[in-house]
Amino acid sequence: MEKRKRLSEVALGILPPDTVIRNGTVFNVFTKEFIKGQSIWIKDGRIAYVGFEAHPMRDKAEVIDAQGMALLPGLIDGHTHIISRTNIEEFIRYVIPGGTTTVITETIELATIAGKDGIDYFVKGLEGQPIRFFYTIPPLCGLTSVEEIQAPPNRELLPLLQDPRCLGVGEIYWGNLFLEGFQGERVRELASMALDLGKRVEGHSAGATGVKLQAYFGFGISSCHEPITEEEVIERLRLGCWVMIREGAIRKELDGVKGIFSRKLDFRRLILSTDGMDPQGFLEEGYLDAALKTALKMGVPPEIVYQMVTLNVAEHFRIDHLVGSLSPGKMADLVIIPSPGEYAPQLVMCEGKTIFKDGKPTVEPRKVSFPDSMFHTVNVQDNPLPPIPSKGRVRVMELVSRLVTKEKILDLEDREAMRDVIPILAFDRLGGKESFMGFLKGFGLQRGALGSTMSWDTADLMVAGCDMTSMKTVIGRLKEIGGGAVYAIGEDVLAEFPAPLCGVISLKSMTVMREEMKGIENSLRRNGVTWERPVLTLDTLGSSAIPQLRITHRGYARLKDREILPLEVSV
Repeated sequence: MEKRKRLSEVALGILPPDTVIRNGTVFNVFTKEFIKGQSIWIKDGRIAYVGFEAHPMRDKAEVIDAQGMALLPGLIDGHTHIISRTNIEEFIRYVIPGGTTTVITETIELATIAGKDGIDYFVKGLEGQPIRFFYTIPPLCGLTSVEEIQAPPNRELLPLLQDPRCLGVGEIYWGNLFLEGFQGERVRELASMALDLGKRVEGHSAGATGVKLQAYFGFGISSCHEPITEEEVIERLRLGCWVMIREGAIRKELDGVKGIFSRKLDFRRLILSTDGMDPQGFLEEGYLDAALKTALKMGVPPEIVYQMVTLNVAEHFRIDHLVGSLSPGKMADLVIIPSPGEYAPQLVMCEGKTIFKDGKPTVEPRKVSFPDSMFHTVNVQDNPLPPIPSKGRVRVMELVSRLVTKEKILDLEDREAMRDVIPILAFDRLGGKESFMGFLKGFGLQRGALGSTMSWDTADLMVAGCDMTSMKTVIGRLKEIGGGAVYAIGEDVLAEFPAPLCGVISLKSMTVMREEMKGIENSLRRNGVTWERPVLTLDTLGSSAIPQLRITHRGYARLKDREILPLEVSV
């Protein structure tokens, strides 16, 4: 109450503001107006007044002259994975210059390997940072119940769900929500717990249409970041869904749905998000600011774009009483840019503190620490690799795109059919001894082997290779460096990306991470792989987020019925 009273007294001219920003063109997110000649008065990290100067200036206030430039609310990323190979500190360093001051992050990466401890340490790392973080609880949706072994009992997640910084449950794959038995019941119960607390349940409805889509949203799912066509966007908007258009490292969907902006629709449930950015993207493109600038270049009106990264996100997550607008009582998060059509941050504030000015950040991230046990998670056994049959009919994963696969049955003695088919190994790396050797078609690799421990939704180590010696070298090196990605030919390691934190996160600088990953990609390109971001292809082959045929250490998994399938096919 005392803080609110102080804000009122500043607006009335009784108390001086801490900071005054003068002579700016303020973007009003509620009316979509750019209003010239405005001032913003800030007290105790919040906005006390916005408008034409109503009282004489007090000497005690810091005055910033915006010189007619545009003032926007700080950007909000509503769906991202902040530790997508990148550590928390480096993420913050490279996000600040782009004007993002609030981030809602998924927390699945460490939880897949370390369970609830992974969530707890991740959440602690978000505290006390120079930008604001909210988070969602990971539903840990695996292909089968075996991949969900690290999922804690729902009752243990209740204290996290009750945390004001927790905005609900993260993306639940629509197929997992409808699974029979304990696997489906667990995520349905978790979703219900969040809804009963008035929190959000985030969606992932790729591939769902018609009655399945309606049944999915009928369970209380509030958003989806998977639409890739105009028709999919409209179908979800008509069902009351908040649609997050993805423009990040994994996929860039703006170009495929840009026609939506020429239609006479209400865009207040449209959100622009990244779904995560990798080191190369951070350094060469930017973050949410890059997505925003892409939308502006496409001709989307600035007022629509700015709503999509401020008020729309805040209203969806029910945090618009704190952020998302430049209005009295809200957190003093703002970005100063040259003009409405030129997004180039000159100054960034978070809670009234300047965090970026004169082309560089003015703050440093708080250092984050993790227990030693989280750096020793590649516990593969020194067992012989599973044998590969030389004849007969086998089941093969064929790449349709760099992420999507389909099931194919091939004859091993049919040389033409077996062109560009290489072995792929899934190995339980959390101390188990189980492994499965399958076949992958269409990856393009002609020499050596690529391995990764950064797999989505599973603790399996994945290795795709042309020969057993190279595959063994990759496994041994991943064990030595604590995880990440390795490319080897024979007994020689040509390139590697060490990610020792739970085998998924690097602790190095962004520039070093980019060069290490580029080293792997360049080596793969020289040896036949033409896919963009080829390590990502390998990392997704064990996920239930993407159709059709996936792989686990127990066998292939067919997504539509979750049946575990063997390599060899009987006649």
